[in-house]
Amino acid sequence: MSLTLEITLLFASALLLIGLVLRATCKLFQTLYIPAAVLGGLIGLVLLQVAQHWPSQPNTWMSEQASLLVAEFRTWPGWLIAIVFAGLFLDKPAKPFQESIRGAAQQGIVVWIICLGQIGLGIMAVWALIQPFEMWPLSTDTPIYLGQLIEAGFVGGHGTSAALGEIYGEMGFPESKDLGFFMATVGLVYSVVSGIVFVNLAVRRGWTRAGHVTIPQRSGLEARHQLESIGQAKVNAEVLDPLVFQLLILAGAYCLGIAIQQIASMIYDKLPLFIYTLIGGWMVRTGMQRLGIADLLDAPTIRRLVATAMEFLVVAAVASLNMTLIIKAITPLSVLLVVGFIWTAVCLLYIGRRLLPSKYWFELGILNYGMSTGVTASGLMLLRIIDKDFESGAAEDYALAAPLSAPFVGGGIVTLILIPSMLQQFGLLPVALLTLAVAAGLYFVGNWLAKGTSSEL
Repeated sequence: MSLTLEITLLFASALLLIGLVLRATCKLFQTLYIPAAVLGGLIGLVLLQVAQHWPSQPNTWMSEQASLLVAEFRTWPGWLIAIVFAGLFLDKPAKPFQESIRGAAQQGIVVWIICLGQIGLGIMAVWALIQPFEMWPLSTDTPIYLGQLIEAGFVGGHGTSAALGEIYGEMGFPESKDLGFFMATVGLVYSVVSGIVFVNLAVRRGWTRAGHVTIPQRSGLEARHQLESIGQAKVNAEVLDPLVFQLLILAGAYCLGIAIQQIASMIYDKLPLFIYTLIGGWMVRTGMQRLGIADLLDAPTIRRLVATAMEFLVVAAVASLNMTLIIKAITPLSVLLVVGFIWTAVCLLYIGRRLLPSKYWFELGILNYGMSTGVTASGLMLLRIIDKDFESGAAEDYALAAPLSAPFVGGGIVTLILIPSMLQQFGLLPVALLTLAVAAGLYFVGNWLAKGTSSEL
Protein backbone atom coordinates (compact mmCIF):
# COMPACT_ATOMS: atom_id res chain seq x y z
CA MET A 1 0.00 0.00 0.00
CA SER A 2 1.46 3.34 -1.02
CA LEU A 3 1.67 6.26 1.35
CA THR A 4 -0.78 8.14 -0.87
CA LEU A 5 -3.37 5.35 -0.60
CA GLU A 6 -2.94 5.17 3.18
CA ILE A 7 -3.45 8.91 3.55
CA THR A 8 -6.38 8.84 1.12
CA LEU A 9 -8.09 6.04 3.05
CA LEU A 10 -7.65 7.89 6.33
CA PHE A 11 -8.88 11.12 4.74
CA ALA A 12 -11.95 9.39 3.31
CA SER A 13 -12.68 7.78 6.69
CA ALA A 14 -12.39 11.16 8.39
CA LEU A 15 -14.80 12.67 5.86
CA LEU A 16 -17.36 9.92 6.51
CA LEU A 17 -17.06 10.53 10.26
CA ILE A 18 -17.48 14.28 9.77
CA GLY A 19 -20.53 13.59 7.62
CA LEU A 20 -22.05 11.43 10.37
CA VAL A 21 -21.36 14.09 13.01
CA LEU A 22 -22.95 16.78 10.83
CA ARG A 23 -26.00 14.61 10.19
CA ALA A 24 -26.32 13.73 13.89
CA THR A 25 -26.02 17.30 15.15
CA CYS A 26 -27.58 19.52 12.48
CA LYS A 27 -31.39 19.60 12.35
CA LEU A 28 -31.36 20.94 8.78
CA PHE A 29 -29.47 17.92 7.46
CA GLN A 30 -31.78 15.62 9.42
CA THR A 31 -34.81 17.32 7.92
CA LEU A 32 -33.36 17.08 4.42
CA TYR A 33 -32.23 13.46 5.00
CA ILE A 34 -28.86 14.10 3.37
CA PRO A 35 -26.63 10.98 3.72
CA ALA A 36 -23.40 11.22 5.69
CA ALA A 37 -21.33 10.15 2.66
CA VAL A 38 -22.65 13.08 0.63
CA LEU A 39 -22.02 15.55 3.47
CA GLY A 40 -18.51 14.21 3.97
CA GLY A 41 -17.86 14.27 0.25
CA LEU A 42 -18.96 17.89 0.00
CA ILE A 43 -16.68 18.84 2.92
CA GLY A 44 -13.83 17.02 1.19
CA LEU A 45 -14.60 18.77 -2.09
CA VAL A 46 -14.35 22.19 -0.43
CA LEU A 47 -11.15 21.32 1.43
CA LEU A 48 -9.43 19.90 -1.63
CA GLN A 49 -10.53 22.76 -3.88
CA VAL A 50 -9.25 25.34 -1.38
CA ALA A 51 -5.96 23.47 -0.95
CA GLN A 52 -5.46 23.12 -4.70
CA HIS A 53 -6.31 26.70 -5.56
CA TRP A 54 -5.13 28.66 -2.54
CA PRO A 55 -4.82 32.14 -4.12
CA SER A 56 -1.78 33.43 -2.26
CA GLN A 57 0.28 30.23 -2.30
CA PRO A 58 -0.06 28.42 -5.64
CA ASN A 59 1.95 25.26 -6.31
CA THR A 60 2.80 24.73 -2.64
CA TRP A 61 3.26 21.43 -0.80
CA MET A 62 -0.38 21.65 0.30
CA SER A 63 -1.68 22.00 -3.24
CA GLU A 64 0.53 19.14 -4.42
CA GLN A 65 -0.77 16.84 -1.67
CA ALA A 66 -4.36 17.84 -2.44
CA SER A 67 -3.78 17.05 -6.13
CA LEU A 68 -2.40 13.64 -5.16
CA LEU A 69 -5.46 12.97 -3.00
CA VAL A 70 -7.80 13.96 -5.82
CA ALA A 71 -5.88 11.80 -8.29
CA GLU A 72 -6.07 8.82 -5.91
CA PHE A 73 -9.78 9.39 -5.22
CA ARG A 74 -10.49 9.34 -8.94
CA THR A 75 -9.09 5.83 -9.21
CA TRP A 76 -11.41 4.51 -6.52
CA PRO A 77 -14.75 4.32 -8.35
CA GLY A 78 -13.41 1.89 -10.95
CA TRP A 79 -12.43 -0.85 -8.48
CA LEU A 80 -15.04 -0.02 -5.84
CA ILE A 81 -17.90 -0.44 -8.33
CA ALA A 82 -16.32 -3.76 -9.33
CA ILE A 83 -16.61 -4.84 -5.66
CA VAL A 84 -20.25 -3.72 -5.59
CA PHE A 85 -21.07 -5.73 -8.70
CA ALA A 86 -19.17 -8.75 -7.39
CA GLY A 87 -21.54 -8.84 -4.43
CA LEU A 88 -24.81 -8.40 -6.32
CA PHE A 89 -25.40 -12.10 -7.00
CA LEU A 90 -23.72 -13.14 -3.75
CA ASP A 91 -26.24 -11.02 -1.86
CA LYS A 92 -29.24 -12.90 -3.21
CA PRO A 93 -30.19 -14.73 -6.40
CA ALA A 94 -32.54 -13.04 -8.80
CA LYS A 95 -36.16 -13.95 -8.16
CA PRO A 96 -37.71 -16.21 -10.82
CA PHE A 97 -40.01 -14.46 -13.27
CA GLN A 98 -42.92 -16.78 -12.45
CA GLU A 99 -43.15 -15.20 -9.01
CA SER A 100 -44.16 -11.91 -10.57
CA ILE A 101 -47.82 -11.05 -10.22
CA ARG A 102 -49.94 -8.47 -11.99
CA GLY A 103 -49.00 -5.72 -9.55
CA ALA A 104 -45.32 -6.46 -10.02
CA ALA A 105 -45.83 -6.37 -13.80
CA GLN A 106 -47.43 -2.93 -13.49
CA GLN A 107 -44.53 -1.79 -11.35
CA GLY A 108 -41.95 -3.20 -13.76
CA ILE A 109 -43.55 -1.37 -16.68
CA VAL A 110 -43.50 1.92 -14.75
CA VAL A 111 -39.80 1.51 -13.95
CA TRP A 112 -39.05 0.87 -17.62
CA ILE A 113 -41.05 3.96 -18.60
CA ILE A 114 -39.19 6.08 -16.04
CA CYS A 115 -35.78 4.91 -17.25
CA LEU A 116 -36.51 5.02 -20.98
CA GLY A 117 -38.06 8.45 -20.55
CA GLN A 118 -34.96 9.73 -18.77
CA ILE A 119 -32.78 8.34 -21.55
CA GLY A 120 -34.98 9.48 -24.44
CA LEU A 121 -35.79 12.95 -23.10
CA GLY A 122 -32.14 13.49 -22.10
CA ILE A 123 -30.92 12.58 -25.58
CA MET A 124 -33.69 14.67 -27.15
CA ALA A 125 -32.69 17.66 -25.00
CA VAL A 126 -29.13 17.30 -26.28
CA TRP A 127 -30.31 17.06 -29.90
CA ALA A 128 -32.93 19.84 -29.75
CA LEU A 129 -31.43 22.31 -27.24
CA ILE A 130 -27.85 21.72 -26.13
CA GLN A 131 -26.41 20.91 -29.55
CA PRO A 132 -28.21 23.55 -31.70
CA PHE A 133 -27.57 26.37 -29.22
CA GLU A 134 -23.93 25.28 -28.80
CA MET A 135 -24.18 24.97 -25.01
CA TRP A 136 -21.31 22.49 -24.78
CA PRO A 137 -18.40 24.59 -23.44
CA LEU A 138 -15.44 22.58 -24.70
CA SER A 139 -13.88 22.84 -28.14
CA THR A 140 -14.95 19.31 -29.07
CA ASP A 141 -18.37 18.46 -30.48
CA THR A 142 -21.22 17.79 -28.06
CA PRO A 143 -20.43 14.29 -26.74
CA ILE A 144 -22.88 11.48 -27.37
CA TYR A 145 -22.94 10.39 -23.72
CA LEU A 146 -24.46 13.67 -22.48
CA GLY A 147 -28.06 12.57 -22.96
CA GLN A 148 -27.56 9.52 -20.72
CA LEU A 149 -26.50 11.57 -17.71
CA ILE A 150 -30.06 11.87 -16.34
CA GLU A 151 -30.61 8.13 -16.13
CA ALA A 152 -27.01 7.42 -15.08
CA GLY A 153 -27.10 9.97 -12.27
CA PHE A 154 -30.73 9.71 -11.17
CA VAL A 155 -31.85 6.08 -11.51
CA GLY A 156 -28.34 4.69 -11.56
CA GLY A 157 -26.59 6.88 -8.98
CA HIS A 158 -22.89 7.05 -8.25
CA GLY A 159 -22.35 3.36 -8.97
CA THR A 160 -23.85 3.45 -12.44
CA SER A 161 -22.13 6.77 -13.15
CA ALA A 162 -18.81 5.12 -12.31
CA ALA A 163 -19.62 2.11 -14.48
CA LEU A 164 -20.89 4.16 -17.42
CA GLY A 165 -17.92 6.49 -17.05
CA GLU A 166 -15.62 3.51 -17.50
CA ILE A 167 -17.43 2.55 -20.71
CA TYR A 168 -17.52 6.05 -22.19
CA GLY A 169 -13.92 6.57 -21.07
CA GLU A 170 -12.98 3.66 -23.34
CA MET A 171 -14.93 5.42 -26.11
CA GLY A 172 -12.92 8.62 -25.68
CA PHE A 173 -15.07 10.62 -23.25
CA PRO A 174 -13.20 10.56 -19.92
CA GLU A 175 -15.11 13.56 -18.53
CA SER A 176 -18.37 11.57 -18.50
CA LYS A 177 -17.58 10.11 -15.07
CA ASP A 178 -17.21 13.50 -13.34
CA LEU A 179 -20.41 14.83 -14.89
CA GLY A 180 -22.25 11.66 -13.96
CA PHE A 181 -21.08 11.95 -10.35
CA PHE A 182 -22.33 15.55 -10.26
CA MET A 183 -25.75 14.52 -11.54
CA ALA A 184 -25.89 11.65 -9.03
CA THR A 185 -24.98 13.95 -6.13
CA VAL A 186 -27.59 16.54 -7.07
CA GLY A 187 -30.16 13.79 -7.62
CA LEU A 188 -29.47 12.20 -4.23
CA VAL A 189 -30.10 15.44 -2.37
CA TYR A 190 -33.02 16.44 -4.59
CA SER A 191 -34.74 13.06 -4.19
CA VAL A 192 -35.15 13.50 -0.46
CA VAL A 193 -35.91 17.23 -0.39
CA SER A 194 -38.50 17.13 -3.19
CA GLY A 195 -39.80 13.74 -2.06
CA ILE A 196 -40.74 15.12 1.35
CA VAL A 197 -42.57 17.96 -0.38
CA PHE A 198 -44.58 15.44 -2.42
CA VAL A 199 -45.30 13.37 0.70
CA ASN A 200 -46.71 16.42 2.45
CA LEU A 201 -48.81 17.21 -0.63
CA ALA A 202 -50.10 13.63 -0.76
CA VAL A 203 -51.08 13.65 2.91
CA ARG A 204 -52.99 16.92 2.51
CA ARG A 205 -54.73 15.74 -0.68
CA GLY A 206 -55.67 12.34 0.74
CA TRP A 207 -53.62 10.30 -1.74
CA THR A 208 -52.21 7.93 0.90
CA ARG A 209 -53.78 4.92 2.62
CA ALA A 210 -52.79 6.21 6.04
CA GLY A 211 -54.32 9.23 7.70
CA HIS A 212 -52.29 12.02 9.25
CA VAL A 213 -48.58 11.19 9.47
CA THR A 214 -45.60 13.08 10.82
CA ILE A 215 -42.25 13.18 9.07
CA PRO A 216 -39.56 12.08 11.57
CA GLN A 217 -36.12 13.58 11.84
CA ARG A 218 -33.36 10.97 11.86
CA SER A 219 -29.93 11.77 13.25
CA GLY A 220 -28.50 8.41 12.18
CA LEU A 221 -27.79 7.30 15.74
CA GLU A 222 -31.22 5.83 16.49
CA ALA A 223 -29.84 2.35 15.92
CA ARG A 224 -28.00 2.52 19.25
CA HIS A 225 -31.41 2.08 20.89
CA GLN A 226 -32.92 -0.14 18.17
CA LEU A 227 -30.44 -2.99 18.07
CA GLU A 228 -30.43 -4.97 14.85
CA SER A 229 -28.18 -7.78 13.67
CA ILE A 230 -26.14 -6.92 10.58
CA GLY A 231 -25.01 -10.48 9.90
CA GLN A 232 -24.59 -13.99 11.20
CA ALA A 233 -21.52 -16.09 11.83
CA LYS A 234 -21.16 -18.95 9.34
CA VAL A 235 -17.79 -20.19 10.66
CA ASN A 236 -16.38 -20.48 14.15
CA ALA A 237 -14.58 -17.32 15.18
CA GLU A 238 -11.86 -19.38 16.88
CA VAL A 239 -10.93 -20.74 13.46
CA LEU A 240 -11.52 -17.68 11.25
CA ASP A 241 -13.38 -14.49 11.92
CA PRO A 242 -16.85 -14.75 10.29
CA LEU A 243 -16.56 -11.29 8.73
CA VAL A 244 -13.21 -12.19 7.17
CA PHE A 245 -14.77 -15.39 5.78
CA GLN A 246 -17.52 -13.44 3.97
CA LEU A 247 -14.90 -10.97 2.79
CA LEU A 248 -12.89 -13.86 1.32
CA ILE A 249 -15.95 -15.04 -0.62
CA LEU A 250 -16.45 -11.53 -1.99
CA ALA A 251 -12.74 -11.30 -2.80
CA GLY A 252 -12.99 -14.64 -4.58
CA ALA A 253 -15.76 -13.28 -6.82
CA TYR A 254 -13.66 -10.16 -7.47
CA CYS A 255 -10.54 -12.16 -8.35
CA LEU A 256 -12.52 -14.52 -10.56
CA GLY A 257 -13.83 -11.46 -12.40
CA ILE A 258 -10.27 -10.26 -12.97
CA ALA A 259 -9.31 -13.68 -14.33
CA ILE A 260 -12.31 -13.72 -16.68
CA GLN A 261 -11.42 -10.22 -17.87
CA GLN A 262 -7.85 -11.31 -18.65
CA ILE A 263 -9.12 -14.24 -20.72
CA ALA A 264 -11.83 -12.20 -22.47
CA SER A 265 -9.42 -9.37 -23.26
CA MET A 266 -7.69 -11.61 -25.76
CA ILE A 267 -10.85 -11.36 -27.85
CA TYR A 268 -12.35 -8.01 -26.79
CA ASP A 269 -10.75 -5.67 -24.26
CA LYS A 270 -13.20 -2.74 -24.10
CA LEU A 271 -15.53 -3.98 -21.34
CA PRO A 272 -14.89 -2.65 -17.81
CA LEU A 273 -13.98 -4.86 -14.86
CA PHE A 274 -17.34 -4.60 -13.08
CA ILE A 275 -19.10 -6.63 -15.79
CA TYR A 276 -16.70 -9.51 -15.19
CA THR A 277 -16.91 -9.30 -11.38
CA LEU A 278 -20.70 -9.53 -11.73
CA ILE A 279 -20.20 -12.79 -13.64
CA GLY A 280 -17.65 -13.84 -11.03
CA GLY A 281 -20.17 -13.34 -8.23
CA TRP A 282 -22.76 -15.41 -10.09
CA MET A 283 -20.22 -18.19 -10.71
CA VAL A 284 -19.14 -18.26 -7.05
CA ARG A 285 -22.73 -18.48 -5.81
CA THR A 286 -23.66 -21.12 -8.41
CA GLY A 287 -20.58 -23.14 -7.59
CA MET A 288 -21.35 -23.05 -3.87
CA GLN A 289 -24.92 -24.15 -4.58
CA ARG A 290 -23.73 -27.07 -6.69
CA LEU A 291 -21.33 -28.11 -3.92
CA GLY A 292 -24.08 -27.87 -1.33
CA ILE A 293 -22.34 -25.15 0.70
CA ALA A 294 -24.42 -22.10 -0.29
CA ASP A 295 -25.60 -21.91 3.32
CA LEU A 296 -22.13 -20.59 4.19
CA LEU A 297 -23.04 -17.36 2.40
CA ASP A 298 -24.47 -14.71 4.73
CA ALA A 299 -26.44 -12.22 2.64
CA PRO A 300 -26.70 -9.49 5.34
CA THR A 301 -22.91 -9.47 5.79
CA ILE A 302 -22.31 -9.36 2.03
CA ARG A 303 -24.77 -6.44 1.82
CA ARG A 304 -22.84 -4.61 4.54
CA LEU A 305 -19.53 -5.16 2.74
CA VAL A 306 -21.03 -3.95 -0.55
CA ALA A 307 -22.60 -0.97 1.23
CA THR A 308 -19.19 -0.15 2.72
CA ALA A 309 -17.70 -0.03 -0.75
CA MET A 310 -20.57 2.23 -1.86
CA GLU A 311 -20.03 4.64 1.07
CA PHE A 312 -16.37 5.08 0.16
CA LEU A 313 -17.27 5.29 -3.53
CA VAL A 314 -19.72 8.14 -2.89
CA VAL A 315 -17.40 10.13 -0.63
CA ALA A 316 -14.51 9.71 -3.10
CA ALA A 317 -16.67 10.59 -6.10
CA VAL A 318 -18.08 13.76 -4.52
CA ALA A 319 -14.79 14.93 -3.00
CA SER A 320 -12.91 14.57 -6.29
CA LEU A 321 -15.47 16.20 -8.58
CA ASN A 322 -13.85 18.15 -11.41
CA MET A 323 -15.34 21.51 -10.50
CA THR A 324 -13.60 23.27 -13.37
CA LEU A 325 -15.36 21.01 -15.86
CA ILE A 326 -18.68 21.18 -14.00
CA ILE A 327 -18.62 24.99 -13.84
CA LYS A 328 -17.86 25.12 -17.55
CA ALA A 329 -20.64 22.65 -18.32
CA ILE A 330 -23.19 24.06 -15.88
CA THR A 331 -25.52 25.30 -18.65
CA PRO A 332 -26.08 21.93 -20.38
CA LEU A 333 -26.12 20.20 -16.99
CA SER A 334 -28.83 22.60 -15.80
CA VAL A 335 -30.92 21.82 -18.87
CA LEU A 336 -30.64 18.09 -18.17
CA LEU A 337 -31.44 18.58 -14.48
CA VAL A 338 -34.61 20.53 -15.28
CA VAL A 339 -35.70 17.86 -17.77
CA GLY A 340 -35.03 15.18 -15.17
CA PHE A 341 -36.91 17.04 -12.42
CA ILE A 342 -39.97 17.56 -14.62
CA TRP A 343 -40.03 14.00 -15.95
CA THR A 344 -39.78 12.34 -12.53
CA ALA A 345 -42.62 14.54 -11.25
CA VAL A 346 -44.75 13.55 -14.26
CA CYS A 347 -43.97 9.88 -13.60
CA LEU A 348 -45.10 10.23 -9.98
CA LEU A 349 -48.20 12.39 -10.35
CA TYR A 350 -49.51 11.29 -13.75
CA ILE A 351 -48.04 8.02 -15.05
CA GLY A 352 -47.78 6.34 -11.66
CA ARG A 353 -51.28 7.39 -10.68
CA ARG A 354 -52.70 5.77 -13.82
CA LEU A 355 -50.57 2.66 -14.17
CA LEU A 356 -49.84 1.54 -10.60
CA PRO A 357 -52.33 -0.38 -8.40
CA SER A 358 -55.00 2.16 -7.46
CA LYS A 359 -55.17 1.23 -3.77
CA TYR A 360 -51.59 2.24 -3.10
CA TRP A 361 -50.45 4.11 -6.18
CA PHE A 362 -48.81 6.91 -4.21
CA GLU A 363 -46.96 4.57 -1.84
CA LEU A 364 -45.45 2.67 -4.76
CA GLY A 365 -45.07 5.89 -6.74
CA ILE A 366 -43.05 7.67 -4.04
CA LEU A 367 -40.85 4.59 -3.71
CA ASN A 368 -40.20 4.78 -7.45
CA TYR A 369 -39.67 8.53 -7.19
CA GLY A 370 -36.95 8.15 -4.58
CA MET A 371 -35.30 5.43 -6.67
CA SER A 372 -35.55 7.39 -9.91
CA THR A 373 -33.99 10.55 -8.50
CA GLY A 374 -31.60 9.16 -5.90
CA VAL A 375 -31.32 5.59 -4.66
CA THR A 376 -33.71 2.85 -3.54
CA ALA A 377 -32.87 3.70 0.08
CA SER A 378 -34.26 7.21 -0.51
CA GLY A 379 -37.47 5.73 -1.87
CA LEU A 380 -37.81 3.34 1.08
CA MET A 381 -37.23 6.19 3.51
CA LEU A 382 -39.98 8.24 1.86
CA LEU A 383 -42.28 5.21 1.83
CA ARG A 384 -41.76 4.56 5.55
CA ILE A 385 -43.06 8.05 6.34
CA ILE A 386 -46.53 7.10 5.09
CA ASP A 387 -46.30 3.29 5.33
CA LYS A 388 -44.13 2.60 8.37
CA ASP A 389 -44.55 -1.17 8.47
CA PHE A 390 -44.80 -1.65 4.68
CA GLU A 391 -48.40 -2.80 4.97
CA SER A 392 -49.57 -1.30 1.66
CA GLY A 393 -47.93 -3.94 -0.55
CA ALA A 394 -45.80 -1.34 -2.34
CA ALA A 395 -42.49 -2.75 -1.09
CA GLU A 396 -43.46 -6.28 -2.17
CA ASP A 397 -44.39 -5.14 -5.68
CA TYR A 398 -41.16 -3.21 -5.90
CA ALA A 399 -39.11 -6.25 -4.89
CA LEU A 400 -40.97 -8.69 -7.14
CA ALA A 401 -40.61 -6.37 -10.13
CA ALA A 402 -36.86 -5.90 -9.66
CA PRO A 403 -35.91 -8.86 -11.94
CA LEU A 404 -38.02 -7.30 -14.70
CA SER A 405 -36.00 -4.08 -14.73
CA ALA A 406 -32.79 -4.18 -12.67
CA PRO A 407 -30.79 -6.42 -15.06
CA PHE A 408 -31.67 -4.14 -17.97
CA VAL A 409 -32.21 -0.46 -17.08
CA GLY A 410 -30.90 1.87 -14.39
CA GLY A 411 -27.47 0.31 -14.57
CA GLY A 412 -28.20 -2.92 -16.47
CA ILE A 413 -27.30 -4.07 -19.96
CA VAL A 414 -29.54 -1.52 -21.71
CA THR A 415 -27.91 1.35 -19.81
CA LEU A 416 -24.33 0.16 -19.93
CA ILE A 417 -24.07 -1.68 -23.24
CA LEU A 418 -27.03 -1.22 -25.58
CA ILE A 419 -27.57 2.56 -25.43
CA PRO A 420 -23.87 3.55 -25.69
CA SER A 421 -23.36 1.26 -28.69
CA MET A 422 -26.58 2.49 -30.35
CA LEU A 423 -25.61 6.13 -29.83
CA GLN A 424 -22.22 5.46 -31.34
CA GLN A 425 -23.70 3.64 -34.32
CA PHE A 426 -26.94 5.54 -35.06
CA GLY A 427 -26.62 8.96 -33.43
CA LEU A 428 -28.84 11.02 -31.14
CA LEU A 429 -32.23 11.42 -32.84
CA PRO A 430 -32.87 7.77 -33.86
CA VAL A 431 -32.02 6.52 -30.36
CA ALA A 432 -34.15 9.22 -28.71
CA LEU A 433 -37.15 8.45 -30.90
CA LEU A 434 -36.78 4.71 -30.39
CA THR A 435 -36.56 4.89 -26.59
CA LEU A 436 -39.50 7.30 -26.36
CA ALA A 437 -41.56 5.13 -28.72
CA VAL A 438 -40.89 2.06 -26.58
CA ALA A 439 -41.81 4.04 -23.46
CA ALA A 440 -45.07 5.15 -25.11
CA GLY A 441 -45.87 1.57 -26.10
CA LEU A 442 -45.25 0.40 -22.55
CA TYR A 443 -47.57 3.13 -21.28
CA PHE A 444 -50.45 1.69 -23.32
CA VAL A 445 -49.67 -1.83 -22.10
CA GLY A 446 -49.53 -0.59 -18.52
CA ASN A 447 -52.78 1.30 -18.95
CA TRP A 448 -54.46 -1.89 -20.20
CA LEU A 449 -53.13 -3.82 -17.21
CA ALA A 450 -54.31 -1.12 -14.80
CA LYS A 451 -57.82 -1.18 -16.27
CA GLY A 452 -57.86 -4.95 -16.02
CA THR A 453 -56.92 -4.71 -12.37
CA SER A 454 -59.63 -2.15 -11.70
CA SER A 455 -62.28 -4.34 -13.34
CA GLU A 456 -61.33 -7.27 -11.13
CA LEU A 457 -61.65 -5.32 -7.90
